[in-house]
Amino acid sequence: MTTKIRTRVFNRLLISLFVLMCIAPVAAQAFSVNIAFLSIDNLSANPRYDYLEGIIRGLLLFDLSGAQDIEVVNRSDLDAILREQELQLSDLAEDQNRAIEVGRILGADYLLRGEYVFLGNDVLITVRLVDVVEARSLVFSERGGSENTLHAIAEQVIFRLTGREVALQSEQHDRSIISLQDEKPGSVHLFSHLIDAEIFVDDEFAGYTTGDPRVPFQIEDLSPGPHNLRIHLSGFGVVDEPQITFRDWEEEVRIAPGKRTVVRAKAQLFNHIIYNLQQLVREDIGFRELEGQGQVRREHDASFVDREGNPVPITLIATARRQGDRLEYLVEISYQDQMYKWDLSGPIDEQKEVRERVGKVEVRLEVDSSEVSYEIWRKDIEQGMHRR
Repeated sequence: MTTKIRTRVFNRLLISLFVLMCIAPVAAQAFSVNIAFLSIDNLSANPRYDYLEGIIRGLLLFDLSGAQDIEVVNRSDLDAILREQELQLSDLAEDQNRAIEVGRILGADYLLRGEYVFLGNDVLITVRLVDVVEARSLVFSERGGSENTLHAIAEQVIFRLTGREVALQSEQHDRSIISLQDEKPGSVHLFSHLIDAEIFVDDEFAGYTTGDPRVPFQIEDLSPGPHNLRIHLSGFGVVDEPQITFRDWEEEVRIAPGKRTVVRAKAQLFNHIIYNLQQLVREDIGFRELEGQGQVRREHDASFVDREGNPVPITLIATARRQGDRLEYLVEISYQDQMYKWDLSGPIDEQKEVRERVGKVEVRLEVDSSEVSYEIWRKDIEQGMHRR
């Protein structure tokens, strides 16, 4: 081979090597994919399985951030954009267009959202990738109870985005994600002003209230999840309206693993509740208020819903005027579109009293030595009716 030929071959090799060196970085950059993690939502009815959100997010984040040619957007960057846009993660979950806009600001190629449903022995996990450019969704779903369930989803996502086949599943990763649930028992501190009221948890007797609103009755070792608390003491509880039925105070509380839940029982004396419900209007006008003034006029809406659930519209108008030693006092009531009037005018020192039944209410009017008063009381309910 001559020297000239050798020189040509060497030059061609140098040119080929230079071209390869220039192409390699471009090819590497072309396959880089940016992913922004959004929410992982628990679609199960029971919040006891909220703990799976952290496990699912953590394993997927570990697999994808370790994959070649995939970059995961820093969570702090996402939080900063959300604060700037005055948004929450829940806003992005409900509005895909807004999520895509945030993704573009972040420079993400895809947005990742996950959701899961607890099915007893395993979990159905679904991952959605939203293409920020084309607004298309790619869906990946697996059902299982081990870490390999999530590794299987990660394998599919990586292959779809990069074309690379990776093996993330293994016997070592066959550990259960369900058994990681935190089942530490919780407790309830129940405050009540009632003395020695019986306390029931899920209809099982647990003890008696302390009677001191500052000292709770403590219920320990409650399993995480919903529990029904009930307090029973004769003559005390709550009233359900409008039917006016009486029952014990009760409330469903949700116990978090290893946490203390504070509950304040608002049971009241039944007769006190009925007394307050009976009083629709109870007002007075003092003679001093009438001195040096013209007519005083007051209007009240005393409408209520009866025990059958029917509205009972009532309007009361009271007018009073003092002229020297004489009092002008007139009361008008509209009861279900019918008008009723009472004129109690007369000498200011003359005492008068009216008690008259109108439909389901009683009207009580009075003039005494210092004031005039007017009241409307319900008569379809009465104290002591809870004992019947």
